[in-house]
Formats: sequence, structure tokens, C-alpha cells
Amino acid sequence: ALLDNLKKYEGGKLYSQFEYIYLDSYQSLVDWYKKNPGRFVSLIVQDVDFTHTKSEQKLLRGTDLWKTPPKNFDERALQGFLIYGLLRSKPIDRFVPVLFVSSRIGLDTTRNFAEYLVYPGYGSCTFAPDYDQAENFYFRIAGMIDAFALRPLSTAQKEEWKDFHSMVLGRSRLMCYLVHEIERIAPTEATVIILGGPGVGKELVANVIHKKSYRYDPESKEKAKPLTVNIAALDRNLIEDELFGHERGAFTGATGMREGIFETAAGSTVFLDEIGDLSKEVQLKLLRTMEYKTIKRLGSSREIEVDFRVICATNRTIEQLQKSLRSDFYARLIQHCLLVPSMREKWADESYEVVENDIWELSSFFVEKMNNDPRIMGKIGLSNAVVKFLSKLAWEYVEGGNELFAGNIRTLRNLVERAYERCQYEGQKEISLGHIISTLGMMRLLERPPISPPTKELNIESVVGSLNLIEIEKRAISEALAKTGHNQTQAAELLNIHRDTLRKKMQEYGIG
Repeated sequence: ALLDNLKKYEGGKLYSQFEYIYLDSYQSLVDWYKKNPGRFVSLIVQDVDFTHTKSEQKLLRGTDLWKTPPKNFDERALQGFLIYGLLRSKPIDRFVPVLFVSSRIGLDTTRNFAEYLVYPGYGSCTFAPDYDQAENFYFRIAGMIDAFALRPLSTAQKEEWKDFHSMVLGRSRLMCYLVHEIERIAPTEATVIILGGPGVGKELVANVIHKKSYRYDPESKEKAKPLTVNIAALDRNLIEDELFGHERGAFTGATGMREGIFETAAGSTVFLDEIGDLSKEVQLKLLRTMEYKTIKRLGSSREIEVDFRVICATNRTIEQLQKSLRSDFYARLIQHCLLVPSMREKWADESYEVVENDIWELSSFFVEKMNNDPRIMGKIGLSNAVVKFLSKLAWEYVEGGNELFAGNIRTLRNLVERAYERCQYEGQKEISLGHIISTLGMMRLLERPPISPPTKELNIESVVGSLNLIEIEKRAISEALAKTGHNQTQAAELLNIHRDTLRKKMQEYGIG
């Protein structure tokens, strides 16, 4: 009935746009994915209610998903949720959008599936309204298919993203999903957290989100790009000052007022990189800032209204992030989550042809970018042999045969750029296998950890020269003061003691 109505929907345009495949059980879904690796799956329209299924062998049991299923769980009426849970958790496909239909039991039952339905980084799922009947129902489903189905990126889209955002998208389905999510979230005011390992391009994604929002203004220094703070690169004692600013006299050395990043970014976007490294105390202050759009400079009792959007990033996993963040701060951040896939994740379910195409597009982009530098002696090309060689290395990496691209796209870019420089130095017109192999050998040599003799475990006496507690305490206070420029508040925080206690100790030991 659905296919018959799809033929009528908008003159059959939607019917002819996709190939529709009917599968009647979880096992048939698994078998199809095994037989069709790399196929572009746009959407799964999933029945929830399987009471019409006569064969018990085709049905999943609650124990297939949980060790202890919920009491009174109706495995037939909620079979679709069991299939969905395994689809995401196995994982068979974590990113394909899923449209649920025919739910006979109220949606309050979905709480048992919350970890799969809303798990950050997974593909979206939605529910068809159950109040439409007959022909109107199927037309509503057709409209939802049209709205939620993933579509391969067009050549025009890829060119726009490459030219305007410096992002090479390639042909993988995960990059298509990422683009879809960026274009959905970017025009809103939502806080976004970007997940992904080192070198995948999280900051690049943050720049795209900003550019696709109304806050972008190429003529304004503050609005042309997000204002970035790398939390991991800052001294713990300086983070608050960097974020919120300070008043004159707020601490030793504060000779004037200084705006923090949120004030400076008025009307723009703040990008907080490595958000998982924030202390619990700063998380609490930042949560209030994000909730109420106000900041309080260090040393001030007055709150200031500010206008900004926050984009965060981390290379930690969701599980690691939950452990490192306050629960209320985590809940605030995770509402809109984007996963930037690693090279291994991006190509894990793709064919070798997709990998080779993407390597060619990426490598050509890096070469083209360097060719546009006016300081170069002459433009250089890229041989087909190099693309094939890099593609085989990338394919081996995806299959677990090497760890060359653990640094992801950053590693590939460095490899091509160093080979380009060798080619320029030799006055050649094309990057050859020799340039790549020589560069690869040098990169592996530099990445090899230095060999050092075994060292004895250090003890307190060997470092301080004494086990006298007074001497150790004096040494710790002096070093903390020196490290913080004699800022007593920051030194006390570093020593994990109260500022009054620090002052008392300084007087006791005669430390100025």
C-alpha cells in the first residue's frame, strides 16, 4: 500500500528517486547489509508492531538486546524497537535515519530504548503520526520520507563546501550525514558539541557552523570566524580570566580591566576546544553563562549581559565526557551533538572505490592549495601512482593492517605537503612515488619514541633534599608563588588550600 501511494505522491517523483527494498525481519536486515557493503542507505521505514508476523523464528526476544528484559515487555508489539536497538548497538548501521510507523502501544514504552533513540552521534529517528487513517496516512508517510531521507551529495554541493568551507566531502555516507546535520543545526542558536579524534577536522566543522549562521560577517574581525579558546592549552589558573575577563586589581598584576572571550565575541560565536578539560568549578560558572547569557568578570560583583553562541569540541568519547563533566553541564552540552568521523569510521562500510575517490579528492585539494601560494617556484601535479599507493595504505589502515593514519586527515595532509616540498626542491613537475615513500620513511622515523635508559623511581628526598615536612611545605609554597607570578589566590588554588591558610603559612615561614 505504501509503494502504491508513493507512485501517486508528487507525480511519482519520490517513487522513482529511490530503490525500495522490503525486509520482513531483523535477520533479513542483517543479511542484506552483509550482501551489500557500501550501499547508500537513505532511510529505514520501520514497523514497530509485528503482531501480524506468524513465524516465531523471525522474531527477536528481549534477551537479544538486554540481559534482563523489562517486565511485561510485549516482544511482538514492540519488535521494531528491538530491531532498532540492535541496529544501533551491534552496530549494523548507526547513522541511517529511521522512521517508525504502526505503533500499537503508547510511546511511553520508548523509555526502555532511550539510550539508542537519543544516543549522541547516532542517526536520528522519528515517529509517524498514528492519527491519520487510510490514504491520508500513506501520503503523510511519503512526506516524511521526502523530508528525512539522506541523499547523496551533489557535485554542486561538494564544490561549494570545498571552495567556501575548505572541506573535501568525498562520497562516504557518514560525510553526507554530517553535512545534513550541520545544515540542520547551523542556522539555529543551539549550543553544539563536536566529537571526534585528533586530526579529523573538528575546528573546520565549527567554522562551517558559524559561517552558515546569521552571526557570520566576513567584514567583521570578531564575526568572520569563531573566537577560539583551547582549554587544554591554558594554565588551569588562567581559564576563568580567559573566559570571563577581569577588573583592575582583581589579582596581583591586574593593572587594568580586560574583556574575556565572551565579551569580545559579542554577536559572534565562541569555540571552546577540548571542553572535557574544564574543572568542575569553571563548568558551574560556564553553565550559568550559557543559560542566562551573562558573565561576571573576576573581581567584579556586577553581571554583564552578552550575546554569543557556543560551539564546543572534544576528542573524548561520550562515556569519558560523562565522567569528566558535571551532570547538569553535560546535559546542557549534549543536546546537539555532531560526530566527525575518523578515516577508519568514515570508510569502514564503504567500497575500495570510495576510498580511492576520496583520497584522490583530498590529495588533489592539498596540492591545489599549495599551488595557489604565490611564493612557489612552479605548479606541481599529482601522479596516479601516488593516489593508488595512498589509497592502498588507507584501505589497509581501515582494515586494521597499519596505524599510519591514526592522526586522520591531518596525517594525510602532512604527508602530501612534505612530499610536495621535496618535489619543489628537486624541480620536478609531479609528485611521484619516490617523494611519498621518502616522506613516509622520515615521518615514521620522527614518530618513533626516543630510546632512553631506564630510570629509578624518584622519591621525595631525592627531589627536595629532605624529608622534613616544614622544608617540603616551604619549597611547595615558594614554587607555587613563582609559577603564578606571586598571585596568592591562584597559588592557593594550585596548592589546594585556602588563601587565608596560604597567607598564614607565608608569615610563619617568612616567605615574601
